[in-house]
Amino acid sequence: MKKILIYTVAALTAVGLSGCKEWLDVNHDPNNATPDRLTEAIMLPAQQYAMLNNMTNSTYAWCLSHFLTKSGDFSGNYTFLSGNVMPQNLDSWWETYYYMNWNLKTMHDLAVTNEEPVYQAISEILQVINFQRMVDIWGNIPYTEACNPDEYINPKYDDAETIYADLISRAHAAAELLEQAEDAPVDLGSADIICNGDLDTWTKLAYSVELRLLMRVSNVQDVRAQVSAIYQKCLSPEENIDANPGYMAETDKMNIFFESYGWDKNSSPSTNLRQYCPTTVLVDMLRDHNDPRLRVYADPRELLGNDEEIGITYPSNLATERYIGIPFGQQNPPGLEYASTTGRGILAGGSDLAEGMVRSSTFMTGAEVGFLLAEAALRGLIPGGDAAARDYYERSVTSAMKRHEAAMQEPSENFLDWRNTSPLQGMREPITGTVEQEAATYLAQNDIFMNWSRMTTNEEKLGAICTQKWLAFMGYNPMEAWFEQRRTDMPTLPSSCWSGAPTYNISLLPYPQTERNLNMSNIPEADRDIFSATVFWDIVNPPVSRTAVY
Repeated sequence: MKKILIYTVAALTAVGLSGCKEWLDVNHDPNNATPDRLTEAIMLPAQQYAMLNNMTNSTYAWCLSHFLTKSGDFSGNYTFLSGNVMPQNLDSWWETYYYMNWNLKTMHDLAVTNEEPVYQAISEILQVINFQRMVDIWGNIPYTEACNPDEYINPKYDDAETIYADLISRAHAAAELLEQAEDAPVDLGSADIICNGDLDTWTKLAYSVELRLLMRVSNVQDVRAQVSAIYQKCLSPEENIDANPGYMAETDKMNIFFESYGWDKNSSPSTNLRQYCPTTVLVDMLRDHNDPRLRVYADPRELLGNDEEIGITYPSNLATERYIGIPFGQQNPPGLEYASTTGRGILAGGSDLAEGMVRSSTFMTGAEVGFLLAEAALRGLIPGGDAAARDYYERSVTSAMKRHEAAMQEPSENFLDWRNTSPLQGMREPITGTVEQEAATYLAQNDIFMNWSRMTTNEEKLGAICTQKWLAFMGYNPMEAWFEQRRTDMPTLPSSCWSGAPTYNISLLPYPQTERNLNMSNIPEADRDIFSATVFWDIVNPPVSRTAVY
């Protein structure tokens, strides 16, 4: 029975369906969607919301990406910082992905029966995204025999590279199906919380997902022809896909990132806001290169100086600095009052918590697509060479900043310290012009870190593209940040100073305990080393320096 739960619990569960058709048949609740009343419109928003939640709401993912680390106000066993990741840590991840894809497969089959090509294509795109993430997390996974418990109780594991090839084909087929259906009389209406029923946007999203897959394998496969065929059909750097299921200022109904890492409906700080803080990697990168997103991604610390109570002494050049990150994986970091916390700007989109509770979640950004195209142009996978690469790069940096326009422009006195409700002390001043002007100024600095004109090699340019892409993922998609950093090894991220593998970052995760209990005979690499095992597109996990502590 447990095996069936892992692979087959239909979203019939997720949307409140009853599994017992004959039990108490005399009573039918009109508000409960029983199987005979199941429609694609009922299933779609539940699965889209589940994917949004899965994409954002995981402290493990925020640690893997190096964006957040533990604060000095909490103790405990932080397995993704210590490196002691246990199979049981992954049970919920594994089950959630298969739950979602079983539900999406059910929706797809229903759409085929009802001859609804749009719902077929959308369900395919969302399944592709989920399976892609599973391969990137674990490598080989059950695929061809997954979500089919009537025939396969113990599904075999398919080769990760073979799965990727099929996912690329499925994404492309879904995009073509949507192109053919653009004139079809279908009204997704409120059922579609991601693209709001816009088929043109869905088509661009499908091709963008295909591009993501192709670029993920581009270091080990020749994808030039495939990328060239679709790159003009993807999202532009300026286009973002934001999702909103109808967020409300109520518990479990707010913007997912805001509620998980910000505040509750009464404006009390969440546990995660106090337990996890921005890393030195993130804060130093923003502060030391005059990035206007510093005031967005991080809030200044409350007290200057050192945390003498636990012996934390900052370097002399940081003694009066308000923006201080916490070293990645430091076991006993400074208390919250001596370090930056996650920025109100990125959590709420500005200073207004009420507005932050209901603002849309980001599903995919044009900046991500633009950075991939910049890399593709630089490497000759698409036409345009260096000039096209620079154009995509600079437009993507600007677009990534544009997402935080309100928080970048708002007066500092509007941002209140959640610890004492007074204005934050030492907050960076707002930009005085437009985001476009500020981005141009940022990119024109005499700094090889971001100024394309100062870079003399393709390695430097690729490093800038990948670093800016990593920065742009902050606040909405830590898993893709981890995947892309593993693929390119850029930016170079130091290992956790808590980890037992001091010169390596985690490169692949163990299979979950529930799968070991129920399908052990099919599991490959049951005892894999999470610091040396790699998925097929990740050529090598290079050694790195260990994070220095204060």
